[in-house]
Amino acid sequence: MTSSLPTPDLNPVGDWCGADPFAPDFRDNPYPSLHALRAREPVNLTPVNTWRISRYADVQTIFQKAKTGMTLADGSAPNFDPLDQRGSFLDFMLNKDDPEHARLRLLAMKSLGPHTARLMEDEVKKSVEQTIDRALAQGGMEVIEDLACYVPSRMICQIMGVPQQDRGLFNEWTGARTNAFFGRFLPPEVQQRTRDAGSAMADYFDNLVRERRGRLGDDLVSALIRAEEQGDTLRDGELVVQAIGIIVAGYETTIGLIGNGLRALLDHPEQLALLREDPSLINNTIDECLRFDTPILFNWRVLKEPFEVSGKLLPADAVIWQMLASANRDPERFDDPDRFDIRRRDVSHLSFGGGVHFCLGNSLARMEGRHALNQFAQRTKGLEIRQGNLEWSHSFFRVMARLPITFH
Repeated sequence: MTSSLPTPDLNPVGDWCGADPFAPDFRDNPYPSLHALRAREPVNLTPVNTWRISRYADVQTIFQKAKTGMTLADGSAPNFDPLDQRGSFLDFMLNKDDPEHARLRLLAMKSLGPHTARLMEDEVKKSVEQTIDRALAQGGMEVIEDLACYVPSRMICQIMGVPQQDRGLFNEWTGARTNAFFGRFLPPEVQQRTRDAGSAMADYFDNLVRERRGRLGDDLVSALIRAEEQGDTLRDGELVVQAIGIIVAGYETTIGLIGNGLRALLDHPEQLALLREDPSLINNTIDECLRFDTPILFNWRVLKEPFEVSGKLLPADAVIWQMLASANRDPERFDDPDRFDIRRRDVSHLSFGGGVHFCLGNSLARMEGRHALNQFAQRTKGLEIRQGNLEWSHSFFRVMARLPITFH
């Protein structure tokens, strides 16, 4: 989409417009400032020379129609910390354009697609049942550790071929590693923690790949090794980076879906009561949870050619931050968008992204979320549930570290 509008100054001074995503208090409740940003400047040039897109229609248009990629014209990554080398996401499929992206995604899709979700459903159901059994016997639970983290960590480790006894190693690594996606903009101490996590994960997967080469299995790491041996051009470093990226995504986003979703239900007991009365609402509940409080507040694209957005012509090589959380609560798209309503019709959220980089693990995440939230709802009927103080994780995503609850 082109236009006769003038191209903006390539070195202007931008403004956060009161919605600085790196401010310490932004994560607590980003929505008031995102509402103000969307109303005041829906196509916003930031002080770090990126463009934030806040309206649902604009975000969707860029996903569907703009010619975009993940890297700048010189091949560099716009958001990454240049000192972050070990386990760097530069070679991860999410940071690749086609045809490399399509090749890597196809390899991963065999282990992360709908077929895998169907195969693993019984095990997910059993894991959730055991978690709820323990919680009821103990009179409460720590939502994140006991449920939101426990279930997806078991599943993604099984898919990847990571021994279950090593699951705990990844709890801190994965949260810290998400910061790599926007590491260039973070404080030095966060950058260092992110680098350390990348190095630790690279060491772990280097060892796992060496072990798997002598004893291939049915896991994703083995599948990547087989692809390499059959003539694909994956090098050891690239293989390890795919493993790191997939396990980070598999942990953190689903922790956010289950944790944020359960918190939304607890904060809105009338909606929890509706789900208890009608379990068939669970699919819509998952989508409403993702719309209402998405774990990934924004992602990025790079324009390959000029593109007009709401009357502004953005230049080629412009870095676009797609504000998913803002789009999901756009009043021009959703009626009463700040209302959590599991019976809402047409919950077409953007939380899984869009275009060729649409989340490839969405079927698995949805399935895990369905069982976790529905079993919790049905098996806590008649109980009063009290929430303790929540703590946010080190993750760049909007994911909690702790949310204790008690049953009465």
